[in-house]
Amino acid sequence: MEPIEILKQFNSCYINIQTIAQNENWLLLIAEKKIDPEAATHLGDGVHGRNR
Repeated sequence: MEPIEILKQFNSCYINIQTIAQNENWLLLIAEKKIDPEAATHLGDGVHGRNR
């Protein structure tokens, strides 16, 4: 896989993860403790960490 292909794939995945992290239903699942809190934290950290 070429570097540009890796970057394109990463960006695509990042957009999907960001969409999930901001989704009202995802936040509801976290509030209802149906998502492992550590997993939710890691996903949030990943999304917010890239925006630094």
